Amino acid sequence: MKQKTKDSRRDFLRKVIASGVMLGLAPYAGKWQALASSPARGTLPLRPLGKTGYQVGIYSLGAQAAIETPGKEELAEELLNRAIDLGINYIDTAAAYGRALGSMTRADAMGTSERNVGKVMKTRRNEVFLASKTHDRSYDGSMRLLETSLKNLQTDHLDLWQIHNVRGNELENLDRFFAPDGVIRAMEKARSEGMVRFLGITGHENAEVLRTLIERYPFDNILMAVNAADKFHDSFIENLLPVAVEKNMGIVGMKIPARDRIFAHGGIISMKEAMDYVLTLPVSTVVVGLDNIEELEENIRIAREFTPLTADELLAIEEKVEPYYKDLLFFRGLSDWPPDW
Repeated sequence: MKQKTKDSRRDFLRKVIASGVMLGLAPYAGKWQALASSPARGTLPLRPLGKTGYQVGIYSLGAQAAIETPGKEELAEELLNRAIDLGINYIDTAAAYGRALGSMTRADAMGTSERNVGKVMKTRRNEVFLASKTHDRSYDGSMRLLETSLKNLQTDHLDLWQIHNVRGNELENLDRFFAPDGVIRAMEKARSEGMVRFLGITGHENAEVLRTLIERYPFDNILMAVNAADKFHDSFIENLLPVAVEKNMGIVGMKIPARDRIFAHGGIISMKEAMDYVLTLPVSTVVVGLDNIEELEENIRIAREFTPLTADELLAIEEKVEPYYKDLLFFRGLSDWPPDW
C-alpha cells in the first residue's frame, strides 16, 4: 500500500509540474540555463503573473521581518534598494504589517512596512509591481485603508490590491464580501478610479474558502501559503492550486521557509530545497521576508541557479519534512504561533 501511495503521489506531482510547463510557470531546466549562468547585474528568471500580462521575477520581496520592524528603518531601506538592484520587481506589503515591540502594540505598529517601502517607492516606483492588502471586509473600512496605504507608500496607485488573510471561519459568511457595503465593491470602485490595477486574495489556513472565492469571482491574483510540508494537512497544492492555474491567475507562494522553522532540529531542509520545491510548482513567484542583506543575496543566488526538480526529488523533500510537518504548517493552526497576517 505504501508503494502504491508513493506511486500515486509521484503521478500527481508529474501532472502538477506538466500543468506549469504548459503555462510557462515551471519551465524545463534548459530554458533557465542562459539566465541562471548570466553574470548580469539585476537578472532573475521571469514568469508570467497570470492574466495581468506582467513578467515577474521568480523570487520576490515580502515586506515583513526587518521591513515591518519599528526602529529598523535604515536596514529596511537598504534591503529594499538592494533587492531592486538585484532584479526583484515585485514587492508585497499590507496595511496590517507592523511588528509589536516592547511597549508598542500591534495596532500602533501597523503601517510600518508600508511606510518603509514608501521611502524607496518615492524614487523607484516604476521599477516594481507593488502589492498591498486590506484586512477590512467593508467598503468604508477598506477605502480608508487604501487611502492610508497610498499615502504611506508614496504612490498614486497600487498594481495589486488584495483581501488579506481570508480564514476558514469566514466560509459561511462570504456574502458579506459581495454586499453593497462589502470589500469587493471597494475593490471594484478603486479599480474603476485607477487607484489599483488588479485585484486578489490571500490566505494561509484553509483551501476551501480560498477556492470558493476564486470560483465565485474573477480575481487576478492569489497569494497562498505553500511549502514542502503542504501535503500533510489541507493541501493547497491538491485542493487550490489547480483551480488557480485553470483560471490563469497570478500565483504567489509564501511561507516557503515556514518563518525559518525549516532550519530547526539541526536543519530539516535547506533554503535551496525549500525554494526549489515551491518554484517547481506552477507558481508565478515566491515572496520571502528578510532579516538582513546576506539572506537576500543567498535567496537571489538560489533563484538565479534554479532548475526544476523531478517528481522523485519533490517526493524526497516531502519525506524529509514529514516528521516535522506540524511545525512547518503552523499557519494552518497545527502549532502555537503568534497571530500572523
